[in-house]
Amino acid sequence: MKTFRRGMGLAIILFVWVIALFFATAWIVHLKIVPVKWAGILEDGAVLLGVLGFNRLFGHVPIQWWSGKKLGRQLRTTLPALILVGLLVAANLSKLLKLPFSGLVLFYAGYVLLIGITEEVVFRGVLLPIVARSFHGKPLVSILISSAFFGGLHLINSSHISLTYVLPQILFAMLMGTLFAGIYVRTHNLTLPIILHSLTDLSVIVQLIQHPTNANNLDMPAQTSLIVAGFYGVLLILAIIWVARQTKNDTIKTEI
Repeated sequence: MKTFRRGMGLAIILFVWVIALFFATAWIVHLKIVPVKWAGILEDGAVLLGVLGFNRLFGHVPIQWWSGKKLGRQLRTTLPALILVGLLVAANLSKLLKLPFSGLVLFYAGYVLLIGITEEVVFRGVLLPIVARSFHGKPLVSILISSAFFGGLHLINSSHISLTYVLPQILFAMLMGTLFAGIYVRTHNLTLPIILHSLTDLSVIVQLIQHPTNANNLDMPAQTSLIVAGFYGVLLILAIIWVARQTKNDTIKTEI
């Protein structure tokens, strides 16, 4: 019972706390207390501070921000994620370069970096080792559960984006979450997944510049949604196989 309370039980409470913070900040934006432009930064900033505070008071897990040991091996561990992120960057970089350079581009670039920091701290830095308390010696199980939490969080988007768009988004989040968690467990270096995560979200800059207050263009026909979801599902299976091999002899540090 104690293991559950300090492990999966606490992880569930943390997940609910994150959702509550998102809805609380969305309510503040709805009341027009802060400009819509600052909505994302307010949300992610509140979640980041809220989760760091939660960890200090209740979680007490170590966040391993950086490790300079064997950087070459660390980079090899990132290879599958690096390939996927590289493809995404290549697809979005041309769109990004076509945007007129302005302070707004830098503003949203900072926001994208904040997304990477916040989501990696929450799901890899804090939630993953909390889950691992319930699954000692089973890093893959902990990784998959934390990635399922990460994918599940994206259900929030269905409140303003079509479900056909959100379904592939959930599977993509689980795919990348699995790879990022594997990198963190293997390297003890949260900086690497933060950088890769931020690069993954370059398309957010284009989206916010072109459609700052409208998500209607984020739609997808049902058939296309199923095809894309199936493709991500196959990649997720391959990612699980890769991470299982990479982390089978690793342990997740769960106590400060």
